[in-house]
Amino acid sequence: MDNYLITYHNPALPLVLGIKKLSDRLMNYFLAAYFVLGIVFALFYDTWLIAFGVGGLSLLAYYSARVFLPGSDLYQYVLSAVLGVFMAQYIYQMHGLFEMHFFAFIGSAVLITYQKWKLQLPMLFVVLIHHSLFGYLQNSGFTNIYFTKLNYFDFQTFVIHILLAAIIFFICGLWGYLLEKYSALRISQTLEMAELQKEAQLSAERKRNEQVLKNANEQLRVANADLETARHAADQANEAKSIFLATMSHEIRTPMNGVIGMAALLRESELTDEQRMFTETIVTCGDALLNVINDILDFSKIESGNLELESGDFNLRQCIEDVLDVFGARAAKLQLDLVYQIDEDVPLQIVGDQLRLRQVLINLVGNAMKFTEQGEVCVGVHLAKTGHGDILQLKFTVRDTGIGIPADKLSRLFKAFSQVDSSTTRKYGGTGLGLAISEKLVRLMGGEISVISEPNLGSTFSFTVSTQTGSSILVPYTYYSMREQAGKKIMIVDDNATNLTILKRQFEHWGLQPVLAGSGEGALSILDGDHTIDLIITDMQMPGMDGLMLAGKLRERYPGIPVMLLSSVGGEFKTHERELFVSVMSKPIRQHILSKQILNALQLKAAVPQDQATLTKKLSTGFCQKYPYDLLIAEDNPMNQHVIVHILKKLGYEPVVVKNGQEALEAANQKDYDLILMDMQMPVMDGLEATKLIRQTLVKQPVIIALTANTMAGDEQVCLEAGMDDYLAKPILLENLMNKLEKWHRDGVLV
Repeated sequence: MDNYLITYHNPALPLVLGIKKLSDRLMNYFLAAYFVLGIVFALFYDTWLIAFGVGGLSLLAYYSARVFLPGSDLYQYVLSAVLGVFMAQYIYQMHGLFEMHFFAFIGSAVLITYQKWKLQLPMLFVVLIHHSLFGYLQNSGFTNIYFTKLNYFDFQTFVIHILLAAIIFFICGLWGYLLEKYSALRISQTLEMAELQKEAQLSAERKRNEQVLKNANEQLRVANADLETARHAADQANEAKSIFLATMSHEIRTPMNGVIGMAALLRESELTDEQRMFTETIVTCGDALLNVINDILDFSKIESGNLELESGDFNLRQCIEDVLDVFGARAAKLQLDLVYQIDEDVPLQIVGDQLRLRQVLINLVGNAMKFTEQGEVCVGVHLAKTGHGDILQLKFTVRDTGIGIPADKLSRLFKAFSQVDSSTTRKYGGTGLGLAISEKLVRLMGGEISVISEPNLGSTFSFTVSTQTGSSILVPYTYYSMREQAGKKIMIVDDNATNLTILKRQFEHWGLQPVLAGSGEGALSILDGDHTIDLIITDMQMPGMDGLMLAGKLRERYPGIPVMLLSSVGGEFKTHERELFVSVMSKPIRQHILSKQILNALQLKAAVPQDQATLTKKLSTGFCQKYPYDLLIAEDNPMNQHVIVHILKKLGYEPVVVKNGQEALEAANQKDYDLILMDMQMPVMDGLEATKLIRQTLVKQPVIIALTANTMAGDEQVCLEAGMDDYLAKPILLENLMNKLEKWHRDGVLV
């Protein structure tokens, strides 16, 4: 890592290290040759001790420095001194026969390979010391010195030898110095050349990139042009689809207006409890059908991710009961038990989008019933957890006892247009959109949806929603107090354990004492031992002994105990069969209807007060007196005219009806109307143009409320921009119409 960092900061270092490595290898050969040459001289002059001793120590000194100082250049200076010692060794071995200075010159020349002039200095010092010491000793008369064959070695000769050696060493040092400079220059030139090559490569790469970018930009321009063409075509298709959806909305909602409007009028007439129940079911089913229509019309919003949820207070129990009412007749026909259970800690008034919650529940309950041939479908609501502030998370479960779903098919459930069984011979139909839409809606409501299922053991779909406890004042959910009936014993006869459990918990919550029986025979057995039962509620469909058979036996044995029957919607009974029961209720049973019928049965001598026996009528002529208007209706459809006029007459008004915008304009110029209900789509002149002309021509301006079957995004804004004051969607709901009339009178618009 350290060498890498050094190399990164000094690019010339690899070349320097290469020179050093080659020089070290060359020195190995020279030193070996020097040592062998000393042995050769020993053969002639019998100087073995000097050859091995001095030569071996010299090699030991050099290689020791290389081994123990691997990161230092000190061994090179040791090498220079060793080469000088070898020179002195040869002179001694030859007994001074020859001047062996050329070995010093050879060593000096060899050191040039390291390209360091300073390496000449150690050898020069060795030569200087050797010549000084050995010359002095020989001149002083010492024998066996073997320095030179000359009889004398005076100072002048010494100086000449040293000067000649210094010149040689200087020349070699200069040569090493010049080689070092040349190498540095060559390295610098090489680096500059590399930089130039790199710049050339970068320039070529830039040119290539510019060309590639130019080609990519050209392709991008072509692609953008294609995308713009495709977007324009998609916009045209979306516009055509929007026009189609608006037209379909108008055509579908017009007859729906008649169904729901007339059902609302029928509900306000004098009806028996059973007729009122049937009417409520018609209204509920009409609302559900309207919701399905809305889902179809809003599917483009779901696809584009632009679907927005409403937020408002609503009664959770009533919402679930409305959903189950949709499937009541079907459940009875299939002999399925359709029940629900809401935990006591769940708030019954919550904030959210009631329409979308009902849509998810309708999808899940509908699927459960489609795949369940016997048993039950149970809807449960539980408090999953509480969050920061007043945020709650509710968990909804829809459990069935149907055919179940194989594990390898579960991953396909929430994919659009996907079926668990996609074969052409499949038993169960459908588009495969319901669960996919439900998943998207659940995610928008801040929750998740999941499923647990086993083949032949049923399925449980669960989903959560984030909500909070509602605080707005709603139309009160009908409730009948059971306080005075506390402690009464109610026998429940049903072969379905889930239904028994739910009714047991409900009765205990009301303070009643439930007695459970799983069959008709079991009920008779319990009654034989307990004569304090106050009321019997029995299911119709039971194995062995059904509800009619049980009621017949009860009439014979215990004629004083009232009996209530849970049966299907529209069940046909003969007169003598109907007389066996104090009331017949359809399943699934609404809580307030159940409480009312129980009170009726338990208070045989003190009937339920008349104000509880019938619902408070919404339609009355007193409404007109409280909120007086001169009304003009601009509507071209005869059925819609019929519905609106009847509703307004029930409220005490005498509206004037015209069939297009031109007639509405003429009528408004002839008389000052307080409020105009203006349809948007009419022949001759539509409602938007008529409104604009009324705003431009009349002195006294009326309140204009748009009537439209269109529900596409932006319709309300178009009405307001045309000069209309408000917006009322078809089918016209009684409550919405009354709210609009009350709103514009209360807000002080009329003078």
